[in-house]
Amino acid sequence: MLDSNERPPIQEIPGEDLVHAVVGTIVGLVPVSRWTFARFKADAGDDQFLSSDDQSAEVRAAGFRSASKEYGRQIQRQPCGPAIGATRSSDVHGSGLSLLFADNRARFGILTLFRDADLGQFTSADVRTLTFALDAACDRFSESRLMESELGTLSDEPHERRAVDDIAYYIVNKDLQIVLSWTTENQQRVASAPHVSGDRLPPVLAEAVRRLTAGWTDDPATQQPGTAYPVPFLKLRTRPMTGATGSFISVSIERFQPMQSLIHAAAHYRMSPRELQVLSLLVRGTSLHDIARELAIASSTVQDHIKRLIEKTRAGNRSEMIANVFRHNTVA
Repeated sequence: MLDSNERPPIQEIPGEDLVHAVVGTIVGLVPVSRWTFARFKADAGDDQFLSSDDQSAEVRAAGFRSASKEYGRQIQRQPCGPAIGATRSSDVHGSGLSLLFADNRARFGILTLFRDADLGQFTSADVRTLTFALDAACDRFSESRLMESELGTLSDEPHERRAVDDIAYYIVNKDLQIVLSWTTENQQRVASAPHVSGDRLPPVLAEAVRRLTAGWTDDPATQQPGTAYPVPFLKLRTRPMTGATGSFISVSIERFQPMQSLIHAAAHYRMSPRELQVLSLLVRGTSLHDIARELAIASSTVQDHIKRLIEKTRAGNRSEMIANVFRHNTVA
């Protein structure tokens, strides 16, 4: 093993890497002062680092060393699977949260979010929202890993389906200040989550509530329930509530998984990684020409993959094939 003086330079993460989209979505959910992401590979020369700070080689090396130490602290608390917890580094000023990305086969890295004193502490509402984001990100990393696999078929991979039925409930006043909250989330994955009275929803969620309730007046007929999707993996619902001290808004937040069925259905139908790639693009409405261009294969090869997908799902045509895929997710 190389010592710190001999270790190869820490690599930047390529712009097309999924990490950029995942991190961008997460840091857009809650305000942060800065953030770092580290990915650890079996070969030290493949270690990668990304942060909101300057990306010089020296900054990457120092940031990666700090992230490595934080990673070691976090996995002592949560040895497997995804987890979110208060940053345990003694040199953090302000507030910090660390998100461990993982599935039942692999760890994908650690994202640490920092808040300086001007932003204040991370709140319980922030942590709950980030827990949903963590689950969605791990699903995306897992799907990407399977689709990029060059060995075997998806049926060879053990798939551990995690129950994702967590819902966060809030009662907020007209100023969108939280007066009551509770959740069904799995607390085993969440450590040191702060509980703050007078908490507020993260800005992205608060804006969605504002839009849904903008037309509400004192007339109960105007206070209609609403549904919004503030980010692709979250469903937010609002309902009016009346209590002894006045009128309030009931807000529920839950995971929305329009594409999560693909991994499990692909394993059930014994699809190859390439067939899953084609299927994933098909259900997004991508044309056959664009599928061929994106995967760098001939259009006739795309047609061959679709034909095999139709056969494997025992469908009569492409539409029925896609319906069977999602029907499998419903009954699984």
